[in-house]
Amino acid sequence: MSQLHVQKVPEVTSSTYLSSFRLFSSDSDDIEKTSSNVSPDVKNESIQTLKNQDLIRTLLKKLANLSLQDYYWRSDYFKKTEADRQVEESIARMMGEEASYLRPMDAGDGKIGPLGRAEKTLVKWLSLVIEEEGRRARLISSSNGELVRPMDLEVGGPLSNLESAAVTLIERIRSSEKERVLTSTLRPKDLEEEKRGPLGNLEAKVVNALDEIKRAERKRMELSRNRGGEVVRPIDVPGPLGEMELWYLELITAEKQRAKDRERNNGDLVRPKDGSIQGPMGTAEQKFSDAINYIREEETERLTNVKRFLQEKRPMEVDRNSALGWTEAFLVGVFRAPQLFFRVFDRVKELLESETLSLDETKKMETKEKK
Repeated sequence: MSQLHVQKVPEVTSSTYLSSFRLFSSDSDDIEKTSSNVSPDVKNESIQTLKNQDLIRTLLKKLANLSLQDYYWRSDYFKKTEADRQVEESIARMMGEEASYLRPMDAGDGKIGPLGRAEKTLVKWLSLVIEEEGRRARLISSSNGELVRPMDLEVGGPLSNLESAAVTLIERIRSSEKERVLTSTLRPKDLEEEKRGPLGNLEAKVVNALDEIKRAERKRMELSRNRGGEVVRPIDVPGPLGEMELWYLELITAEKQRAKDRERNNGDLVRPKDGSIQGPMGTAEQKFSDAINYIREEETERLTNVKRFLQEKRPMEVDRNSALGWTEAFLVGVFRAPQLFFRVFDRVKELLESETLSLDETKKMETKEKK
């Protein structure tokens, strides 16, 4: 008979239950320890992130409030200055005179020059920027520190237009590059014109210019072969190289003629604009000279108006306690103090060198004074 193998089951005692309970309790303690070690860090990190966000919002709101106060101050100052200027012009017109001015942009329409027009354009641009930033600061302050980009304003300005243009440019480049990857197109210019971005348009312009040069050179080679190998210059064929050669020939011709003019002028220098043939250099110098003369006339007229303005309204006489009044009074005192000192010194020296009058001379002086 086969023997029956019976596996002996270990005896379960109270010590076995106790060891199992200890093992389970140790595992649960480890889990609790692990969870207690991870959760506080994550919690602290999230709390720190929220604190940083609140700090950034608070700082942004404070900066917006400062910007808003600066906007109010600048706006009031500009409005007051413009109002005073208009009042002065009105009074001058009623008196039949021209109002004196300090800034180039305040000159009349017939006397304003390049500096005045440039300043007027810049001031107008800055005023629009200040108004735009004032609106943006007001939105940031009222939105509890939320960042407001210039392009997010309902009524934009120069900065909004610049940011919108930059974002549009980047977005067009991104979309065109995505399309180029999806269509497996190697060169940006090979995309369809509707899907082509700035890079594709730039490459297309460069390629077109190179193709035009290539066509002109091929045509020049064909003309040279048709003429039996005679050299055909780029100027004889329409194209970019021909235009460059034409400009160079005009320059060389004008300079050669200027050298001849110098010989006729007994060796004295003849400027390019004064030559008998005015080339590219002469044209450029003439334009530059006209601009300089225009600016000189503008500044001469402005200097005359500045003198009139200072005579009419000297800061130390209008408001001596102001910054300009105090500065002028201080500088005038610094320059006049040595003169006063030397005058006093000369007077004392004159008195020391003088002689006493005799009795007869004293009587004569008294008689003259009585008469």
